[in-house]
Amino acid sequence: MAIKLIATDLNGTLLHNDQTFNQSLFRETLQALGQRGIRLVLSSGNQFTHLEKLFHDVMADNLAIVAENGASIYLQGKQVFDGSLSAEDLHHFVTVDRHQDFLKSAYVILVGQQGSYTETGAPQVLIDAAEKFYDNLHQVADLSTVEDRIKKISISTAPGEAAKLVADLNVYFDGKLQAHDSGYGVVDVVAANVGKLPAVQWLADRWHVTADEIMAFRDGANDVPLLQFAKQSWAMCNAPVSVQDAATRVTSVDNEHDGVLTTIQSALMVM
Repeated sequence: MAIKLIATDLNGTLLHNDQTFNQSLFRETLQALGQRGIRLVLSSGNQFTHLEKLFHDVMADNLAIVAENGASIYLQGKQVFDGSLSAEDLHHFVTVDRHQDFLKSAYVILVGQQGSYTETGAPQVLIDAAEKFYDNLHQVADLSTVEDRIKKISISTAPGEAAKLVADLNVYFDGKLQAHDSGYGVVDVVAANVGKLPAVQWLADRWHVTADEIMAFRDGANDVPLLQFAKQSWAMCNAPVSVQDAATRVTSVDNEHDGVLTTIQSALMVM
């Protein structure tokens, strides 16, 4: 069955390690996909405002952006899905959940529609690192005073401890919220119906596309569900072995050398 939708992750997958990408090859690839009626979906844990700046010069009608780990979906610059946390869930997190023993020492960022927010007094090294990925970062004395539509809650931990924190959070939330390992030592907490796989499924339903018509590119453990869902799933050759084992194929070129785009270009020859 012909491919109608290609979904790719960004960090460690489409993007180079310095957050750049091959714009000329991207434009060429996107145009070729458009001519074949194939849509390209970019998905990331980053804010939409950050992604909009990054891809501003290469936007096209057949390009969709999934931001904040699935909490926002944009088509042609317009938001078509809003998975923001409810006011009740957010209030409970900042007044109750945030003070549980396993989160007391955690570094927390609320990622919203207008900006991102963390508590005053966070270590400067973490602030500096966060500002590379979170636009309009504010330090506030009390997270409960934030007035914004919050898309996700990012919690920083040691990379080797992320899996345990995800498990602990999902047991604690018991389905009310959902924790995902976003990679690089960051765990994202989102609404129960939000995630990269649900976002791709939502778009597939909108466009009447089946799993057999989806190609996916991923590099992280949090991407395994989507790799298992898509008929043609590609793990990056720079991905961990466990991720490669979950995919049907592995790219021959890594993210630093445009592995996603070159693989799509090769696939287009037989589509």
